[in-house]
Formats: sequence, structure tokens, C-alpha cells
Amino acid sequence: MRVLVTGASGFVGRAVLEELQARGLEAFAVSRTERAAVAGEARRVLADPADAAEVRDLLLSVEPQFVMHLAGVSSAPSYSELYEANVVFAANLLDGALAMPSKPRVLLAGSAAEYGAVPVAQQPVREDAACRPNTAYGASKLAQTSHAFVAASRGLPVVVARLFNPIGPGMPKSLALGSFAHQIACMGTRGGVLSTGDLDVVRDFMDVRIAAKLLVDLSLASDASAQVVNICSGDGQRLLDLTQRLIAVSGVPVELKHDESRRGNSDVRAFVGDPSRLKALGLHVEPSDMDSVLEETLRSAREEISAT
Repeated sequence: MRVLVTGASGFVGRAVLEELQARGLEAFAVSRTERAAVAGEARRVLADPADAAEVRDLLLSVEPQFVMHLAGVSSAPSYSELYEANVVFAANLLDGALAMPSKPRVLLAGSAAEYGAVPVAQQPVREDAACRPNTAYGASKLAQTSHAFVAASRGLPVVVARLFNPIGPGMPKSLALGSFAHQIACMGTRGGVLSTGDLDVVRDFMDVRIAAKLLVDLSLASDASAQVVNICSGDGQRLLDLTQRLIAVSGVPVELKHDESRRGNSDVRAFVGDPSRLKALGLHVEPSDMDSVLEETLRSAREEISAT
């Protein structure tokens, strides 16, 4: 089977490529510039995702049976740039897929940010919850989901995977635990001060490799079409607890310091997803070994720093 993967050089994309390789699936990784292969995959360059003709030509040249659209950005200098990355690219990809002689199955990576703030009493959050995004990023991802349903109404087999909080090696510094791992990696053996934002928040964290496995499983699941499916564990964990465990596995003395200027994209205090629909499709949500994940995340950050 031939799988086209956008956003292949990103945090989740790299884990997906490794999962595809492990299954013996033929992967074509899409990026805006030439990049080295991650897991032996073929590479394709898409210079301008906003160019509908270029996107269509890419699809026709690869002729994938499956498309995993993982590309997107969490922030941008302007709303127009955010929407170009998160909405226009997806819309062009969906239109291009619809124009193919043999329509591929498409998975779009959505986000839990599409839901917005949901009262704790209504959590874990199900896919049928009302979406009231409270960030521009969440709004752009919800717009992408709307385009997915338009494409589905025109006959395209498409599913939206709403990702919650994947963590693991290679996490970007824009994510809290990725930032903390990089800060600790820079300290050396003497330790130091770890600057954080508010740690008293609860999120649905999951090993990125488990998330990647579920994304591939969902792409291949014939029953999953024209619907949204949460990619989550159903278990909330406090960011403070994971930060303390990260410090413990580091083996160096670290002092926590709250920095008021460090704020995330959302003021939601607790957010946990409901994986019932995922399980109803016959997909198994494996538990994440958080100490192992945090240890590997820190090791990855240290390797990255030592290589610079």
C-alpha cells in the first residue's frame, strides 16, 4: 500500500513514518524543501501547499491509496498565514483527492483544541461535544474539519483524528515538556533552575509512538469514515507530576521557578478525551510508560544539544 504523508518531518510525522516502515507500507513523505529520509521513505517536495494545481499534481504523480495529512502549525505571525497552513492546504488536498481517478482514503490530523473549554463535569470529552474553540489555532483546525465533511459529502472516504497531547523523543520546545527537557539537557550534571509556566493543569498525555500507531490503524480502518475520532487515552495527568518525574529521571538537581510570562495557547485547566469511539472501531489504546517516555524525551534533547 502506498501512503502519502504530509508534515512528515514534524514531531508526530516522524513517529508515523517509523510506524509505516515497521508495517512494511510504502511511504512518500512530503515537505516544502528537500530533506533526508527518516525511515527509508521516498521524499516529495511541495513548494507551495496553497497552490491547488501543485497539490493535485503531487497526488497524481504518487497515486497513493492512503493520505495522512499531518501538516499544520500551532501559531503564525498572522491569521492569514495560520489559515493558509491549517485550512487552505487541507482544502486543496481534499479537492485534489476528489479529482483522482481512484480516490484515496484520507486522514486529517485534527486537534483537541477544536473543542475549546469544556466543563470538567462534561469530561472525558466525546466527539459529539459542541466545538467552541477559544484559540485561533483551534478555530483553524475546526475549519479544516468542516472541509473534511464537505469532501465526505462529495464521496471522499475521510476521517478526522483529533489528537490530544502526544509526548516523546523529538518533542519541539514549543510544547511544555519539550521545553523542560531541553532546559534540563542544557544544565549539565550540576543541574540548575527550570523555568515553567503554570503546572497545575491536567491533560490527556500519550506516548507519541502509541499515537502514531493509532493514526495508522485509523487510516486503515474501513469502518472509520466521515467522522471525527479522538486520539486519546481517557486518563488525565497533571503537568506538575510529569515535570517532577522528568526531573527525577534526569539525575540532576533541578529547582522549579514559575515564570508568569510563560503561557500556553489555552487557559483550560483540565482536559481529557473519551476514547470510546476509537475502541468501538476495534482499536486498542495501549497505556503509556511515562517514566520511559520522559527518559527518552530527555535523552533525545541531550543528543540534540550535544550535536550542535
